Amino acid sequence: MPKSHSTAAKAAMDVSERSGPGMKEQSDVFDDRGRTVPWMARTVHRLYDAQAQKILDRENLPIAYWYYLRVLAARGEINQLELSKRVGIASTTAVPALDNLEKRGLVQRTRDPNDRRKYFVSLKDDGKRLVDEMMPELIDMISASLDGITQRDMRVFWKVMHQIENNLNQASQGDAVVD
Repeated sequence: MPKSHSTAAKAAMDVSERSGPGMKEQSDVFDDRGRTVPWMARTVHRLYDAQAQKILDRENLPIAYWYYLRVLAARGEINQLELSKRVGIASTTAVPALDNLEKRGLVQRTRDPNDRRKYFVSLKDDGKRLVDEMMPELIDMISASLDGITQRDMRVFWKVMHQIENNLNQASQGDAVVD
């Protein structure tokens, strides 16, 4: 039988109370509701995705496809495997997404002249136009989500997030690709 929310939170708190060398204090790992940093990051990410999808729906563009367009807009032409890593999606999952984006005339794939098994992906003019049109509204949505947060708090937030990213990259020993 599944644990109730309060029982599960209590169990999480009980685990966090065990301390040993190198372990963080309970308050460093859990918030007042028993949530961890990864849990909150996931929750905030899902909320952003839901708000962004409302904007992207006007172009009938799934949020998952937006990530490809966004990386391509920032990076320019990129190897298909590198693109899927930067989006954080398995390369086999990227193929149908890129097929769809290519059919819509938003991206183009070209064979690598040095290795015919590989492809480069780039934005076409319509893809660039779409990113340019959608980006201001998405930025406005993100900005609105930061209402009530001071610039000082944002500097601290970014410092903390970058340190967490660095710690996790070191733990992954270079296996992770971060964009």
